[in-house]
Amino acid sequence: MKARASVYITNQGIQVNTKPVFSDLKLEDDKLPFNEIYKRLKITYPKYHKMDNLSKLGFLGVELLKREIDLSQYGEDRIAQIFQNSYSSLDTDIIHQKSINAKKMPSPAVFVYTLPNIVMGEIAIRNKLYGENLFTLADNFSPENWLELAGVYLALGKADAVIGGWLEFFGNNFNLRLFLIDNSEEEALFEVK
Repeated sequence: MKARASVYITNQGIQVNTKPVFSDLKLEDDKLPFNEIYKRLKITYPKYHKMDNLSKLGFLGVELLKREIDLSQYGEDRIAQIFQNSYSSLDTDIIHQKSINAKKMPSPAVFVYTLPNIVMGEIAIRNKLYGENLFTLADNFSPENWLELAGVYLALGKADAVIGGWLEFFGNNFNLRLFLIDNSEEEALFEVK
């Protein structure tokens, strides 16, 4: 099974459907590029600025994906989200724990992001997606396992499309491999890898 659309955002660059985008964006230094991507996409979504980095990464990936494929062709409750990573929400958990260790009142704005599935909630709210969702942990991304799981959702009629893949953020290292697969008759062109 192949994907109808794909988005990769890593420390090495950004690709949408295997084509580089924003190639002039500097990704080598310690400054994260997420806010610059947000500006270049000309998005107006004030809640974005309150998100943790894992949620920003997933959110931006879906925004890029939507420029390639019209999600409205599926019903709002017919798009499932299935994501995996290995660090869960550890990057935000560390920030939360530091405030506890410093005997400061932990911020509810940070605490809410101490669950990795919150990124799916942010994507769902922005795009009015009411379908199934699942966030699992794995040592590494296995395209075969992800496709098998996504295929089950499609085969059982739980969804007409699945958005997801590998979504990792920890210590300024980030890796998003985002895909959309569906049951349509249209040819899927992009390898899930």
